[in-house]
Amino acid sequence: MKKILILIALLLLVGCSEKKEDVLYKESTTESGFDTKIDLIASVESQSEFDTYFKIVKEEFWRYHQMFDKYNDYDGINNIKTINDNAGIKPIVVDPITIEMLLLAKEYTELSDGYFDITFGSVLEIWHDYREEGELLNADGKPGRVPDMAVLEEAKQYTGWQFVEIDETNNTVYLTNPRTKLDVGAIAKGYATELVALTLEEQGLKHAIVSGGGNIRTIGTKLSGTPWSIGVEEPSDFPMGSSVDVFTFPSDMSVVTSGDYQRYYLVENQKRMSHLINPHTLMPEDIFKSVTIFTPNSSQADALSTAVYMMTYEEALEFKDRYNEQYPDQAFEILWISDTETEWTESKGYYIKMTPDLHSKSKNYPNP
Repeated sequence: MKKILILIALLLLVGCSEKKEDVLYKESTTESGFDTKIDLIASVESQSEFDTYFKIVKEEFWRYHQMFDKYNDYDGINNIKTINDNAGIKPIVVDPITIEMLLLAKEYTELSDGYFDITFGSVLEIWHDYREEGELLNADGKPGRVPDMAVLEEAKQYTGWQFVEIDETNNTVYLTNPRTKLDVGAIAKGYATELVALTLEEQGLKHAIVSGGGNIRTIGTKLSGTPWSIGVEEPSDFPMGSSVDVFTFPSDMSVVTSGDYQRYYLVENQKRMSHLINPHTLMPEDIFKSVTIFTPNSSQADALSTAVYMMTYEEALEFKDRYNEQYPDQAFEILWISDTETEWTESKGYYIKMTPDLHSKSKNYPNP
């Protein structure tokens, strides 16, 4: 649905001026799955200590990648692909972690009035095929095609949680209709990032940033107590590491962005068709360039960034207020970026707006 395995959420990690005790160890890998780069930045005592934690990061992300993969089979693992392959055939026994993720996804479908819905795999599969074709056509200087609405509407018949049977006692998932497909791209990386961060904390890591392909999760502060700083990168097709704003947080925080500037193709009149498909319209959403969510839990941030991206500004504000009142311990804040001229604050050619509670965390507010 969103950021499918590459990232919609491109964030730049920005360090404050470091005190002597804030020696930062940094390492990345592209071999731990999710078709993305995984980063760990930690303020620890030694290289060997950091290496121990980074080994955990690599192993855990790869484990979750296999569990949540919808494209590939792995020996001894029943994953999302296994569930989809057996739609209309039989229930599939999966890891309890997968059950927990699916139940959380169902909850966010209900909370977001269907703007976030992992059961839309049959619709997203059509757009995926058209996007791949469109990218090839664009490379030859030709416009891509748009699927007929009749085709999309027909596929929509097979979406919805009424086709998903989850048995928590036996850890099984059964898609009752053979054409129903799950697509967990809008939550899998965030969910994995949160689980990895929790594992690191359990193993004693107190000062770090974990990035699961741009799904940012901070752990505490730097060793000196200095807050981590996270820059939200400008939503350009060729990001140069420039941030539209930088935010500091004195405690654990997750930051996830959904945007239309990484995975898209062009159709007639250079109209952009992104991978972010609105479940209500069945078409790519294009109200904003990007929407960034700030909240302590990375699973929540991932799901909410997709849902809020589909909403109008007014809808998102109403949803945020309602959600934060209902779940004050999981409250979230929003940063919107638009390339359409508005009365919002201009920053580097973009127009930005943030919810009030972010003002004190922002480096640029009120004058970028």
